[in-house]
Amino acid sequence: MTDPVNILLVDDKPQNLAVLEAVLDNPDYRLTKAQSAQEALVALFDADFALIVLDVQMPGTTGFELAQIIKERKKTKDIPIIFVTAHFGEDQHVLSGYSAGAVDYLTKPVNPAIVRSKVAVFAELYRKTKALNEANQELNKRNQELIAVNKELEAFSYTVSHDLRAPLRHVSGFVHQLEEHTGANLDDLSKRFLTMIEEAAIEMGNLIDNLLAFSRMGRAELKLTTVDMNQVLRQALDDLQPELRQRHIEWDLATLPKVKADPALMRQVWSNLLSNAVKYTRPRDPARVQVGCQDTQAGEVLFFVRDNGVGFDMKYAGKLFGVFQRLHRAADFEGTGIGLAHVRRIISRHGGHIWAEGKPDLGATITFTLPAARNNSTPQPPSPNASSSMAALPSAGNTAEGEGKPPVSNGPGSNNNGPLH
Repeated sequence: MTDPVNILLVDDKPQNLAVLEAVLDNPDYRLTKAQSAQEALVALFDADFALIVLDVQMPGTTGFELAQIIKERKKTKDIPIIFVTAHFGEDQHVLSGYSAGAVDYLTKPVNPAIVRSKVAVFAELYRKTKALNEANQELNKRNQELIAVNKELEAFSYTVSHDLRAPLRHVSGFVHQLEEHTGANLDDLSKRFLTMIEEAAIEMGNLIDNLLAFSRMGRAELKLTTVDMNQVLRQALDDLQPELRQRHIEWDLATLPKVKADPALMRQVWSNLLSNAVKYTRPRDPARVQVGCQDTQAGEVLFFVRDNGVGFDMKYAGKLFGVFQRLHRAADFEGTGIGLAHVRRIISRHGGHIWAEGKPDLGATITFTLPAARNNSTPQPPSPNASSSMAALPSAGNTAEGEGKPPVSNGPGSNNNGPLH
């Protein structure tokens, strides 16, 4: 049940106030009566009102004069006023009322149904305005809290960047000094231990770098523009060239459309997804990687990367897009466990969704959506330095949702057989 709203009734005649009080007798209203301008101003000082029903003809200060006083005060200037008059048909009288701040008129004798209807409208408007103001205040409070949290996060990032790196530098430095000091006196097992220490320090440094990048990406401003995904995909493939050496990979790259996105972040998305596909197809010869797209006909474009690699068990899929989460042993496949979490955050910030499907030893498919760019055109697809003949791979299994998006089946406008079958 909502709280009753305050309504001020102003009339110098008690019988008129009694009529209005009887007409507006409702648990949703808290009625306050005033028989003069002075009584009305005192009441306005003591409480907040949703509406004033004001008689025009009063001795001393008239209804018009009282309305002008009310509108000059900051606290009361926005309270709607309904004038009650017996002279509604006189144009000059009506204009004077609206000039004084009236929002509506009631004529004497009042019609109870019309009075109730008009008062109900303004009472509801007051409730909604009050609720909106309270919501805005809560939103401002949350924004201030978010600003404070971001400042704390900045301080944390500074600590991670500087204070945590110093011990790692000391570890690496002392390992090198120990190797130089002992020289040939170390046996093979001792040398192996030192190598493991140095590699662990390097891995920790990489984890810190990736964590910082993940943190900063969530706060960085998006630089949205029309992005040619073929060009970005080509750049990502260039970044992968060192990983492609001595690999037999068959590529199937669709012609991709343009999207509205941040080009630098899109390059990170494609680099992460292609790097994952290359890494987890390492046991395959030939490895197969397919990049495709599909128009969802809902202002979005669906992209996917599919491979014939080692895949994953769907019962562990909840870990796939988490920070520092891995589904395979570090001894088998290197990595920090941040890549897909990074991709998920980028896609989410663009208003898209990302999800995955896979089965052990049957490969995996990562699918994501992005808003389409207007006047889409389809340039020529990129061409990696590898074979580009590949049949559509079978679906790898059920879907692990990174952003709550269900699988999308093939349909009109799909390219390269769509991501899911």
